[in-house]
Amino acid sequence: SGEDWDIIYTADWCFYNAQATKQGFYEITEDALKTYAPMTAETMYPEAWEQAKVDGKVYMLPMNYKEITAYVYMARGDLMDKYGITSVSSLDEAEAYMDAIVQNEPSLIPIDVGSDYDKLFLYDRMWKKANWESDEKVVAIGPWQVMGSVSEVDDSVSVVGTFAQPAFLEVITRLKDWKDRGFWSKNAVVNTQNNTESFQAGRSALAMMNGNTAKSVYASVSAEHPEWDIRVFDAQDGVPPVLNSYLANGMSIFSKSKHPRALMALDYLRNDEEINSLFCYGIEGKHWEDAGDGLLISLPDSSNYAYDSNCNWGVRNDANWRMIEGGIPNLAELNAGWQETARSERYQTFVFNDESVKNEIAALGEIFDTDYKLLGLGFTDDPEADIEKLREKMEAAGAQKVYDEIQKQALAFLEAN
Repeated sequence: SGEDWDIIYTADWCFYNAQATKQGFYEITEDALKTYAPMTAETMYPEAWEQAKVDGKVYMLPMNYKEITAYVYMARGDLMDKYGITSVSSLDEAEAYMDAIVQNEPSLIPIDVGSDYDKLFLYDRMWKKANWESDEKVVAIGPWQVMGSVSEVDDSVSVVGTFAQPAFLEVITRLKDWKDRGFWSKNAVVNTQNNTESFQAGRSALAMMNGNTAKSVYASVSAEHPEWDIRVFDAQDGVPPVLNSYLANGMSIFSKSKHPRALMALDYLRNDEEINSLFCYGIEGKHWEDAGDGLLISLPDSSNYAYDSNCNWGVRNDANWRMIEGGIPNLAELNAGWQETARSERYQTFVFNDESVKNEIAALGEIFDTDYKLLGLGFTDDPEADIEKLREKMEAAGAQKVYDEIQKQALAFLEAN
């Protein structure tokens, strides 16, 4: 963009590797780390430093936090009781709840998905469930916008587009059914508000989010609308949650930064307890108060600075982390289940170097943002025909060249690991 900036959030799912290989980020050497970020040098998990390497060099300070990504449904208990719904813990139960809303609450959108943040949330739940229950255990591989997939039990690493997997038609067909029944808005394609914001504003009856986001949303919505009797349910539906790499959240410095010692600022943001708490939870006494034993209480003004919602994820630190007291009532039960079943996918720490196929990836990214997301929201009159059109577009844009390169690098990754 040509703008003058220093520090930015990044992650393995958010193009960290691509930006690093394009000289977008400042290289963080061990000497620089020890000189300008001594607290980080002492406390960073060694495996996190290794995961951050791109061609042997580090361009990110990964989070110092062991994170599990698990998804939940957040529903209105008052509406559940009104229509005899006892649980929303599976796709089938979510379908029954949303159908009751469509039939009886015309002023509400069952789930108001559509922003770039959550366009593919429901697709992702259906896709992962279908593939986890198959013998092949298909997972995504490579940059997400190239739509690559591979079987975890396939040692030859045969990479194909997700649209070529047997489960894809089944998933898109169900999404079309949900869309046709009015479970989300006809304007979902252009909706810029994410589904949690719509839920908080009282425009929808159900929201889906990851467990970390749910903590702050539950606290703020329950404080503003206790009459809604907010309830949180496990949305994993039998699919093990992902034990994230440390690169799932991180912070980088601009390669052209005029202040490369911004590393010092990151060191304090991560490791100084007072500054870390200020960034992650807001002002003590205004947005939160200390409840002892690693807990905090969200105060009414936290609605203006919600817990763990300030893009602070890249500086999360296990040493300083606080949980909300009196938060989600069944959170401990949910966490216990997730921790018991969480797993790292086979290619969890695989880092793809896109240098030789970046033009093809750019072309595939445009298809991902249009055709693929439309299908992921169920906007199709003929799923089978539109999947075939997607396949043709992908092939014409060079998908196979990208998949071949992913396969080559993934095979090297398996040999090294």
